[in-house]
Amino acid sequence: MIPIQIKEKYLCFPVKREAPEKLVTLFPAKEKEKKLREFQIPWPGEGEAADYWAAVPVQEWLGQELLLCGDMPDARLAMARQQGERPAPADALRPRIHFAPENGWMNDPNGLIRHGGLALLYYQFNPFQVAWGPMHWGHAVSRDLLHWETRDIALFPDEQGTMFSGCAWRDGQGLAGRGKDALLFFYTCAGGTEAPWSRDGTHTQRLAWSTDGGETLRKEEGVLLPALTGENRDPKVFFHEESGAYGMVLYLEKNDFALFRSTDLRHWHETQRLTLPGARECPDLFCLPVEGCGERKWVFWSADGFYFVGSYDGYRFTQEQERRQAYANRIPYAAQTFACEPGRTLSMAWLRLPNRGRCFTGVMSLPAELSLCRRGGAYVLRFSCCRELEAALRPLPEASPAPEGPWVLDACVPAQAGQCTLEFPGGPLRLNLETGRGTLGQTEFRFPAGAGLSFRLVADYTVLEFFGDGGAVYAAEENRCDHLAGAVSLTGAQGGALPFRLAAAEAESNV
Repeated sequence: MIPIQIKEKYLCFPVKREAPEKLVTLFPAKEKEKKLREFQIPWPGEGEAADYWAAVPVQEWLGQELLLCGDMPDARLAMARQQGERPAPADALRPRIHFAPENGWMNDPNGLIRHGGLALLYYQFNPFQVAWGPMHWGHAVSRDLLHWETRDIALFPDEQGTMFSGCAWRDGQGLAGRGKDALLFFYTCAGGTEAPWSRDGTHTQRLAWSTDGGETLRKEEGVLLPALTGENRDPKVFFHEESGAYGMVLYLEKNDFALFRSTDLRHWHETQRLTLPGARECPDLFCLPVEGCGERKWVFWSADGFYFVGSYDGYRFTQEQERRQAYANRIPYAAQTFACEPGRTLSMAWLRLPNRGRCFTGVMSLPAELSLCRRGGAYVLRFSCCRELEAALRPLPEASPAPEGPWVLDACVPAQAGQCTLEFPGGPLRLNLETGRGTLGQTEFRFPAGAGLSFRLVADYTVLEFFGDGGAVYAAEENRCDHLAGAVSLTGAQGGALPFRLAAAEAESNV
């Protein structure tokens, strides 16, 4: 145990990947029974250097003395240091137009919302490891959905549980009692998981709020929904205009979900339980236009990209067609739509890419605009790159090599091209127009056979995203090449060159 007089904004802890985890806690020096924070940190051994430094904001205790405790000698515990700024990311090779954590592990996007001209992103975050662990909420903001600025950790684990997934809503009428336009954050407090502080707890749904644009999240006492099952989690709140009330969809367990209804965002009553075969976790429920007919349908979404199209009356969801899969592989997961995004439905997913020895794990997808189309009597989901990407593109001259920064390639391959190949750093992409089969990295995907295919490929250092067939085919892949710059070619079955358009995506955002 060592005393620390808090003089700087951050207390930074050394992290050594693969080292044994040590339990580290913070207490006020004058109230030694009142635990403030609890961390599980793979601490460097004697004589070892840190792989990276994890920054914990402590400005709320400036001028106070805290006690730092850990199951290690004080000399090693004293490696912790104070800094006025967060340490720089340990890895230089990082995506530029996809969000990735500065260091540590990231998974599900949480609390996606548009507010005050900014897109707010929160996310499941373990700052002390490149593997899953006790969950915090990380935080980032962007003006253009492409270039993100990391902010301080927004929610920390406490004696009630670790911080599992949830959502955000702007309370335009002040119904919840926190003022007009306060931001409300609905989240799962996951007691009973691996954290010693809350090991004996249960999963409950709780509320946090912010009146400073999402910079500071304050937790409310008590629960919105008590534990319904052992695994109940991931609340997603939305507004149903036709019935004039708010809805919440919640995961229960196995393939079971529940719907709730509220008129004040505080008191919720259950209106439906439903079982959706194969679907688990991170549910969402949103309404989409159907292209070309003026119709609108509701889409029930689950973490793995399964979606169910139907109707919703403010109380119950009615499934109207068989389950469909939105993704061509298992890399995208736990997508969530943005709240308070006028005129479109934006979705962002966690991309489960391996860390390959780096100091960060996980990348977010580009936000995609969603719509439905009719094909063969079924409703099919389409993904389109957010329109902000178009504004950031700088066309490159024909026959130019790909630049080192992020780039976007668009092509329309005619049916008579047969089998064609796109060669590029991180490639190839292979398409067989006759059979309607394609491959990108480890991913195999299908598209309509015997017809031409339009597609877009987005390359951003560690990540590749493929949008094909008008967005009806979507896949994300790891870029296994350590660079982006190099020759690019698209050839047909007979080796003839096929046209494509290449553009750089380098515009910066002033956050």
